[in-house]
Amino acid sequence: MRPTVIIRVTETEFETEDGRVYPHPVPFKPGEVPTPEEFQVQYDRWSDVFRRLLGDEKNEESDDVG
Repeated sequence: MRPTVIIRVTETEFETEDGRVYPHPVPFKPGEVPTPEEFQVQYDRWSDVFRRLLGDEKNEESDDVG
């Protein structure tokens, strides 16, 4: 799977290299907006967390079926 690359971050949203734009659940305060590189680190960390959690749920579901 190709990783998502962050190209723009504002107080209220971020954009990926394929043009998708997502709002932040909680806006950044003025002057506290991270650079795309700084935000990328956090995005990658949380993506890994969600992948692991969703992967664990899929494994639990397949265990229940057997």
